[in-house]
Amino acid sequence: MERRVFQESPVELIDNGQFLTAEELFSERRTDDPQEMVVRSEVEMYFGRIDKAAELLDAVAPRAVEIDVAARFSIASGKLALQRRNYELANTHFQTAFHFSRFMRDQFGTSQALLGLAALDHKHGLLAEATARLVEAREGLKGRSTKKAEVLKGLITSEQASVASDSGNIEEAANLYGDAVRLLKGTERGRYYARALLGMAGLKCAAGEFQESLEIFKEANIIFERYDLKLDLAESQLELAKALLRLGRCERAQKLAEESREMRRGSFEDESRALSLLAQLALKANDSNLASANAAEAVALADQCPSSEARALARLSFGHVMIAERDFKKAAEILREAAELAHPRNGRQSDSKTGSVPLSPVNGRLELEATIYLAEAYHYVDTRAGRAELERASQMLSAIEDSWLSDEYNRVAAKYEERIIFTDDNRLVFDGNQLPKWQEAKRTLEGFLLRNALRQTNNSLTRAARKLGVSKVHVHNLKKKHEVGAEVVQIDDSESESE
Repeated sequence: MERRVFQESPVELIDNGQFLTAEELFSERRTDDPQEMVVRSEVEMYFGRIDKAAELLDAVAPRAVEIDVAARFSIASGKLALQRRNYELANTHFQTAFHFSRFMRDQFGTSQALLGLAALDHKHGLLAEATARLVEAREGLKGRSTKKAEVLKGLITSEQASVASDSGNIEEAANLYGDAVRLLKGTERGRYYARALLGMAGLKCAAGEFQESLEIFKEANIIFERYDLKLDLAESQLELAKALLRLGRCERAQKLAEESREMRRGSFEDESRALSLLAQLALKANDSNLASANAAEAVALADQCPSSEARALARLSFGHVMIAERDFKKAAEILREAAELAHPRNGRQSDSKTGSVPLSPVNGRLELEATIYLAEAYHYVDTRAGRAELERASQMLSAIEDSWLSDEYNRVAAKYEERIIFTDDNRLVFDGNQLPKWQEAKRTLEGFLLRNALRQTNNSLTRAARKLGVSKVHVHNLKKKHEVGAEVVQIDDSESESE
């Protein structure tokens, strides 16, 4: 069989974004050249084979003595540490690569190192610093129109878009993602292109354009599947499941979230994220027991990883469950923890086991969401504190564009306007000085009476009807209207049942 003749070297293939071709080349030849071993490790990382990449870098480390090899080795080692979430080690490698590249006057290598350092700044919530590094990295490629320059410009622009999004500059982020998609579609067309699509789809979701985001998610997923990128696919499917949840397509969302969890078994952080979403889906299905179990497991797993964002997300889901179960004090306690974990001032100490820094999330949406639901929990136990949290949420909303969270804020704010309060001892209170609207008061009272009547009669429609002085048919209709007890199995409702 004739061997294929490759016109480009492995280094050129990688820099030009041709990872599939590079993988094919390495499958046909073996080499112990240090530079090629480093490039092979980059191919392994690209396809998610992290352990293999680590083996190659460990093997080449003692031999990376030439400065150009050492610079490339440091870039690859920084990327590996970044994927492993060992951010202190990643910083060391990227700083080393930066200085080596500067010494050699290698602007391409310098821009790569700056991109890595910007990604670290981004993860630490240092958005201004990340922006400055990315501008410098892009400036270093000014006037260069080679294929490898276009690929790197696409990666830098994609990171700029992500930083702009987290800074609340949605219009700028949308334009930058558009540029990144164009650059990477014309060059690399693989994992990096799909990740830019993922960012663009996320912006669509933030704007409330959930249906429009679905096609973009679908295209990204096709690429991740084609390249067998399970880690990226798991993340993309989870984001798609969130969009489907917002659209009320819970069955499909459930399947995607479960698949995402299976693909990330063994990763405490990623499995916890999937469980957090599964808890929300269980609440939608009125299965509070499953929701509680999923949320509790999400918290337990998140607490074993260094990411404060994962810990906040898990507690946010748990807080949702506690609100649904009307344990408002517990909900307020958990959601307060979530909001504090989500705040950028937190999460700066090293983890004793991994040596990596637990990071606070840059994504202000998570803190905003926690604050909105904290205000909802406080509505039932401490309205003064709740109003303070609602004011904080209002201030955050002015800097964060997210239509769904805006709707949730308005829903919770309406509770404070209407002053319908459920107390801890299962009493319903209407504030006579600030009356609710008639239909809202009627709906709330109906639900309150129905739930308590069913609880007191062990879910018997007949006995609940007697207790309320209405017909059994009326109770049945109220159950459907208020979606009460979808998971309850109706017991024998014969007239002979005793009170």
